[in-house]
Amino acid sequence: MPEEARVELLRGRHALLRLTRASDAEVIVEWRNRADTGRWLNQEKPLTIEDHLRWYRAATERGDLLLFFEGVDGEPVGCCSIFDFDSRGTSGEWGRLFSASFGRGSSRMLECCYLLHRLCFDALGFFRLHGVVWADNERAWRLYQFLGWTEEGVRRQHFLAADGYHDVRVIRVFGQEFAKARAALEQKLYGADPPPVVSDAEAHRLRALVGGLIHRPL
Repeated sequence: MPEEARVELLRGRHALLRLTRASDAEVIVEWRNRADTGRWLNQEKPLTIEDHLRWYRAATERGDLLLFFEGVDGEPVGCCSIFDFDSRGTSGEWGRLFSASFGRGSSRMLECCYLLHRLCFDALGFFRLHGVVWADNERAWRLYQFLGWTEEGVRRQHFLAADGYHDVRVIRVFGQEFAKARAALEQKLYGADPPPVVSDAEAHRLRALVGGLIHRPL
């Protein structure tokens, strides 16, 4: 299989967003099979590279947006997907795979999340992201709250993992809620320095690129 092109989307001070490639499979599988991350995933047994590549091909075909996060030095930090889009392509579910143990610290992880929200709300014109987080994963829930997310309810015994079923919080963030959270995020990430700028030309480029990938108008 020929190597896919490396397509960078947004860059910050500590980290950047790019499209996921098939060649990322080895590191993603290693992350998913770690004891500290695997316990928070809807995954009953260890994942293989072949399992991941089957999922990757199917997700790409159905138009999920698959993103990989790196430090600006190229070190892997995490990955995520946005899927289950509405008919306009402006609302979708966010699923992420992060740990403070990836990529040397939590500042890169936080900036990756911040850039993802800037991509969705400032560049792509989303009005809403939604998702779920395990009810007992308080560290992840605090991160979501810092990004402006709100709990909408709880699904009882919703995810099956190796140790049984788990409750999850049903959560969401609207664009205006992230906008309210931005000042605190940017102060923590950049201090008195200016945050990344998403120009009109850059937003147009990203809409054209991502709109073609997810098979929805943007």
